[in-house]
Amino acid sequence: GQPDPLPPLAIQYPDYAAWQHQWFSAERTQAQSDYWRTTLADAPVLLALPTDRPRPPEPSFAGQVLPVRLGPELTTALKQLSQQHGVTLFMTVLSAWGVVLSRLSGQEDIIIGTPSAGRSRQEVESLMGFFVNTLALRMNFSGALTVAELLTQVRQTALAAQAHQDLPFEQVVEIVQPPRRLAHTPLFQVMFAWQ
Repeated sequence: GQPDPLPPLAIQYPDYAAWQHQWFSAERTQAQSDYWRTTLADAPVLLALPTDRPRPPEPSFAGQVLPVRLGPELTTALKQLSQQHGVTLFMTVLSAWGVVLSRLSGQEDIIIGTPSAGRSRQEVESLMGFFVNTLALRMNFSGALTVAELLTQVRQTALAAQAHQDLPFEQVVEIVQPPRRLAHTPLFQVMFAWQ
């Protein structure tokens, strides 16, 4: 007989599903489609990271997760750097990861996948359910970028992708129609998740 301590939800999951269905028939879908089509036009097919053995003709999906823990001193320094340049810690570490991938692959134009919470509407912030989407962040490391220029570029890329996060990744792939090969996933082969 205790009263529910949680405030009532503004919407339920079926309301969200109905909104999403309605949203996909609206003009906003066209704007998001146009953004991804333009952003990912002529994207590199493969991030050619050096491997210790030949790539199999079909993926085995036996990839691994490499969790990296940053020490307190490095975290403090990265937070200060982020604050100085008006970016988030996610953007700073993503920038560093992008530089590493660019150098290892020898490619200046790379795409990194990242999960997005998919909660762009205030009504779903407290709603239980799986809303995650995957975003393809395309970054260009050509030229001699300063740290400030790199962070600004990655900030713009991340914010633009977030602003267009409502289109499911599967639809982005359909719209962009990248060359498909069985040996690797379309658009990107590396993910970055910040927790």
